[in-house]
Amino acid sequence: MSPQDQEAAFQRHLRMSANYIATIHEAGDLAWFEDGHPRRYVILSQLGLDDDIEETDLRRALFMRRYR
Repeated sequence: MSPQDQEAAFQRHLRMSANYIATIHEAGDLAWFEDGHPRRYVILSQLGLDDDIEETDLRRALFMRRYR
């Protein structure tokens, strides 16, 4: 799969998960990739990423692991 196809797949994933994320927020919770969620820091450590990474970039990094 080309890098462009990978990015297109990630963008589809973002669109398809929007309602799921909204439901998490409506329940008063945070999604795993949002600042303040304890799981975020576990994933950051596993991926070797900095704490100040943008939420979308963190989601992209985890999503793209499937293509390695």
